[in-house]
Amino acid sequence: MRTYEQLSTEEREKIYLYWQQGKGYREIGRLVGRHHTTIQREVSRNGSIQGGLEERSYSPREAEGQARERRQAGRKRKMESPGLQRFVIHCLGKQWSPEQIAGRLRTAVPKEAVSYETIYQFIYSKKAHRLHLWDFLPRRHSRRQSLYGRKVKGVGKGHIPHRTWIQERPSEVNQRHTLGHWESDLMEGLRQEKQVLSVTVERKSGYVFVEKLLDKRAHPRTQRWVNWFQRLPRGYARSLTVDNGLENCHHQSFTHQTGCPVYFCHPYHAWEKGTVENTIGLIRRFLPKKTSLRSLDLSDLLSIQSLLNDRPRKRLGFLTPFEVLFKHQTGALHP
Repeated sequence: MRTYEQLSTEEREKIYLYWQQGKGYREIGRLVGRHHTTIQREVSRNGSIQGGLEERSYSPREAEGQARERRQAGRKRKMESPGLQRFVIHCLGKQWSPEQIAGRLRTAVPKEAVSYETIYQFIYSKKAHRLHLWDFLPRRHSRRQSLYGRKVKGVGKGHIPHRTWIQERPSEVNQRHTLGHWESDLMEGLRQEKQVLSVTVERKSGYVFVEKLLDKRAHPRTQRWVNWFQRLPRGYARSLTVDNGLENCHHQSFTHQTGCPVYFCHPYHAWEKGTVENTIGLIRRFLPKKTSLRSLDLSDLLSIQSLLNDRPRKRLGFLTPFEVLFKHQTGALHP
């Protein structure tokens, strides 16, 4: 579906030229490459009347300025109404998301409709700060996260050589029809501590493997992967998907030692490895954010890992991840 594009400065100058030549809306539209109603609306909104309807003038410079003012006015927050604020707060209290609230307003009270971005801006505004409305959001961030994702050091071109992007990954991986396709990411504890958890999960079964690392260095992370993947039954190491963190820069060495190809998500596209992201969310039930990982030992990690791998899943027909991944194997890898 074609979307409307704002008139450019060049187009407005052409409209002015043809308008001065006495051409009509339809003819100007053909010459500019726009629908005649667009030309008529542009002249009507941005022109001025001098002495009568037949003396309407049009200035491309003034039209550009007026259009800019309208765009800026349209970006102003529309949450000034106390009634609208109360409605939004009430819906947040019912665990509605800003997107759901905005959608409900469009259908129930069109005159009060605002975008979900406007609702987010209200939640994080100085006026509403004392209400701590972000506590009603799923993520509960007390500060607004960047619209385009946080900047991650080391994702620029050339930092990780010879990456294979995720769009080249076999389509069967997305459909979860085949076992042996894994995703991996790091889970942090306290920021001032260097310890992290390496979380690696199989996409079809949801089987998760968790290890503690003393830091984010690439070599120890890669060696842990190698040790794990070399222990897997034959055919169970078909692919690995990761992000662009520098801890993944030794991916070629990993592939050479295991024969398992590595695919990279696009920068700031965490949803492209949604299985491991959701799994980390499950681990957060046991280890909430800002929990120190320093005192965690192997038995703690194996306990968490077993609880997740031995839990029946609805999408697996209430089998466990362990049963799905290793049901055809004897003497399989169970912690």
